[in-house]
Amino acid sequence: MKRYPGIPLSFGYKLMISYLLLVLIPVVTIGYYAYTTTVQYVKEQTVQNVSGILKQARDNILEKMKVVERVDSQLYLDQSLQQALNRKVEPWSSYQTTLNNVIPRLEAALNLASNDIVLELFLHNDTLPEIYQVRDGQDPLLQGKRYELYHYDRVENLEWVRLSREWRTDPLWKQVDTDMEYGNISLLRKLMDFRTVSPIGMLRVIVKMDDLFGNLNYGGGNEGVPSYLAVMNEQNEPVYESSKNPLPEDWVSRPEHYMQIREPIEGLHWQVMALVPLHELEKGADRVRIVTLLVCLFSFSVIMALGAFVSTYFSKQIRKIVLSLQSFQEGNFAKRISYSGTDEFARISGAFNEMAENIEGLIQEVYISNLRKKEAELEALQTQIKPHFLYNTLSSISRLARLGETEKLHKMVSGLATFYRLTLNQGRSIIPIREEILQVQSYIDIQKTKHVDRLEVSYDIQLSVLNYDTVKLILQPFVENALEHAMFQERLHLRIVAYQEEGTIVMKVIDDGIGMDSEMIRNIFANKDTGIGYGIRNVNDRIKLQFGESFGVMLHSGPGIGTTVRIVIPAYSETFPIDPVDP
Repeated sequence: MKRYPGIPLSFGYKLMISYLLLVLIPVVTIGYYAYTTTVQYVKEQTVQNVSGILKQARDNILEKMKVVERVDSQLYLDQSLQQALNRKVEPWSSYQTTLNNVIPRLEAALNLASNDIVLELFLHNDTLPEIYQVRDGQDPLLQGKRYELYHYDRVENLEWVRLSREWRTDPLWKQVDTDMEYGNISLLRKLMDFRTVSPIGMLRVIVKMDDLFGNLNYGGGNEGVPSYLAVMNEQNEPVYESSKNPLPEDWVSRPEHYMQIREPIEGLHWQVMALVPLHELEKGADRVRIVTLLVCLFSFSVIMALGAFVSTYFSKQIRKIVLSLQSFQEGNFAKRISYSGTDEFARISGAFNEMAENIEGLIQEVYISNLRKKEAELEALQTQIKPHFLYNTLSSISRLARLGETEKLHKMVSGLATFYRLTLNQGRSIIPIREEILQVQSYIDIQKTKHVDRLEVSYDIQLSVLNYDTVKLILQPFVENALEHAMFQERLHLRIVAYQEEGTIVMKVIDDGIGMDSEMIRNIFANKDTGIGYGIRNVNDRIKLQFGESFGVMLHSGPGIGTTVRIVIPAYSETFPIDPVDP
C-alpha cells in the first residue's frame, strides 16, 4: 500500500482531540451567543408572523379592490355601451335609448359587486337624459347600490375633474369630492370610444373604505405580540385604522419604541402598516436563555461520554472507504461501498458507487442515445412520406388533367416536386430554416390547390431566423394535423410564425379550428403507446434528442378556439455554431 507522509497520529486519536476541543469551545461560547441573539431571534419571528398577517390583510384588500375593478372593466370594455353613450339622439328617443341600452348594462355591472357601490357617469353627450338623486349633503352610499348619469358640463369645473384631463385611461383609486368626509374612496377612469379613440366622459365608482379595509379590524391582535394595523397615505398619514386596535398616541413622537412593517397596496400609492411595540419583543428572551443553558450542560455531558465511541466508529468507516478507493485505483470497477445513513460518509459512498456505475455505463449510454436519435429521425421520415398523401395528390393531378386545369396542374406538380425534394434532402437531418419554411410552403400550396377557397394561410417570418439551422420536418406535421383534425367550418385559417427570442428560435403553427381540451393534450405527451399524437411526440423527441431537454414542443388549445403549436429550438448554425440558451 502506498504511504502518505504526515504526522504519525492515527485518525481516531486526532478525532478524539477534536471532540474535546469542540465540546469545550461551544460550552463557553453558546451561553453568551444565546443571550445576545435571543432578542434578535424573537424579533425575526415576530416580524415573520406580523408580515404574514400584514400580507394577508393586503391580499384581502386587493381582492376587494379587484371586485370593484371588475365593475369598472365591465363598463369600460362594453363597446355596445360606448356606442349608446356616444350616439347623438333626438329628445323623443333619448329616454328609450337610455332605458334599453344604458340602464340594463349599469344594473348588470352593479350586480357584480357584493357590497354597496355607486356608479357615476359624467357624459359629454348632452342628448341623453340625466339620472340622479338629490343628496342634500348626505353620504352618496347611504341609499345602497345605485347608478347616476350626469352631463359633463355639470362637473367640469371641479378641481378633481380638471386634473383628470391629464390622466391616462388606466383606472385610478383616489379620494375626491366628499370621499374623505364620509369615509369613502373612488375608482376613476376615462370612458373612451374604441372605434374613434375619443373620450365619452368620466366613470366614477364610489365604495366605502370599510368595505375595502374592514379586515384590518380582525388582524393585529391578541395572540402573541400585539400589533397595530393601519392604512397610510403618501404623506405617511393614517387614512384608515383598526377600530378594535387603533394606533397608539405616541407612535409619531416616539418612533424608536416601535417597529414598523409595511406592505404596498397595488393600484394605490398607499401602504398597509403594522406597528409592533419593541418592549413586547424582549419578554420571551428569559425562558429561551434558561433552556439554552440546560441544553449546553446536557450536550457537554453526552458528547464527552460518547467521544471515545464515536471516534472508534468513524475510524472504522474511514478505513472501509480507503480500502474501497484503493481497489478502485487498481482497476476493479465492480467494487462498491455498502453504507447506510444520510451523513457525509453516505454521500462519499454514494458518490463513489455512482462514479463507478457511470464509468461502466458511459459507452452503452452513448451508443443508446445515438441509436435513439437515428431511430427517431428514421421514424419521422417514414411518417412524413405517407403513401396516402402521394396517392391523393396524384389523384388530384389526374383529375385536373382531365378537366384541363393546366395552371393548377402545373402548380400542384411543382409543389409536389418541391415538397419531396426538400423532404428527402439528400438524407440530411439538419437543414436551414429557410428550406424548412419552403418545404411547408410547398405542402400548403398543394393543399390549397385541393381545398380551393377553404384554406387561408398567412406567414410572419423574421428574416434573421432564415440564417439558422433546424431539425427537418418539424412544421409540416402540425399543418397536416390542422388540415385533418381542425377544419370543421367552411374555412380554416393557418398562421406560420418564426422569430428570435433570447438566443432561441420560436416557430408557431396557429389555427382557428376545432381545438382540443387539456385532457387530450396531456394524453398526447404522456401516453406513448397510443397512436394519438404520434407525429407531435415524434417532432418533440427529435428536437430534445438533438438540442437537449430545454427545447421541444408545447401545445396551447381550447375547444372551439383553435390550437397554437409553439416549437422552441436554439439559435444554431452548423456553419457558425451558436451556444444554445435555455428558453
